[in-house]
Amino acid sequence: MTKTQEIYFDNSGTTPVTEPVAELAYQLMREEFGNPSAAYARGIRAEKMLAEARRRIAETLDVNPAEVFFTSGGTEADNLALRGVMQANRRRGKHLIVSAVEHPAVLNTAKALADEGYEVDFLPVDANCQVDARDLQKMLRPDTALVSVMLVNNEVGAVQPIAELSHVLKDAKSPALLHVDAVQGYGKMVVSVPKLGADLLSVSGHKFHAPKGTGFLYVKKGVHITPQMTGGGQESGLRCGTENMPGICAMGLAAKMAYDELDERLERVAEVREALLNNLGDFPGWQLNSPEGALPNVVNISFEGVKSEVLLHMLEEEGLLVSAGSACAAKRDKLSHVLQAMGFDRARIEGAIRFSFSYLNTVAEAERAAAIVKRQVAALRDVLQPKRR
Repeated sequence: MTKTQEIYFDNSGTTPVTEPVAELAYQLMREEFGNPSAAYARGIRAEKMLAEARRRIAETLDVNPAEVFFTSGGTEADNLALRGVMQANRRRGKHLIVSAVEHPAVLNTAKALADEGYEVDFLPVDANCQVDARDLQKMLRPDTALVSVMLVNNEVGAVQPIAELSHVLKDAKSPALLHVDAVQGYGKMVVSVPKLGADLLSVSGHKFHAPKGTGFLYVKKGVHITPQMTGGGQESGLRCGTENMPGICAMGLAAKMAYDELDERLERVAEVREALLNNLGDFPGWQLNSPEGALPNVVNISFEGVKSEVLLHMLEEEGLLVSAGSACAAKRDKLSHVLQAMGFDRARIEGAIRFSFSYLNTVAEAERAAAIVKRQVAALRDVLQPKRR
């Protein structure tokens, strides 16, 4: 019996580390293992390699390397941004605005800050999962310290109008800073910080083929935030602790590769997405939840009459790895907060599946995936809704 060939369509969850990136990390672990804080030659070499990784990443963002601070990933970067800004500015204002469709790293941090006495408001989204700059304008207060809106939504791929939000803050002469969670966008689209107008921007390495446990936070020069970890003064005192040299340098290489090959990668991903949708074709009872203009790396689809949690396990049995668009539980608050905010009904949310692609995926995989999905959805519908004889 031959083993089922796996189709990995959960790249928004994590991505495989590419061979050149893995080789670099291994080399640094085995050979160039120096501590960049050490004063001898091995430490100085490590410090230079750390600086090179920082330079590579800064170049992709159009920013100064001194504005890039390494973290353990997107969650830490989001926490550092939200907690760091709110704590540093508590005398000026305790009001925080976040979008209703943020990743839990932002949403749950905002809720925790609310429990600590800060005031939090949530920007709504429309049926296309987009915030409206006019809503931000209405929600702004003199004591608003921070606005946090993600660049690309992790469930449906919607791209937010970050530059418009930045203009709202500038036009209102608001002292509020703008934080952008760019975890799902970085490495998959152009992310120019000056064009976005962001004051802080979070990224996670394992979303663009770098090792897990790596990430960074961009902090605009002149922006003051309170460190969440104190210690030996690494990362200019903003994020103390010995740097993860193998991971950081590998992330720097992954970032360079992603942007050197960006157009080619985007074209390949778009082809895979279209192949999946075209091959689903006229199969009955499926609805596209991802809006027009969404990043092609993510496509969210609901299948009528089935529960996603059941379906994804059936797909896994045939080697297709995807994720549920919602946690299908009995309680309404356990459903996808993103799809709820977009206004979808319970049945549509419960039947949602997220397919997410990388440039390593192929059209042939998408065609085979569509066939698997149609077969398993039909089988599940037959079980749940047997035909009358």
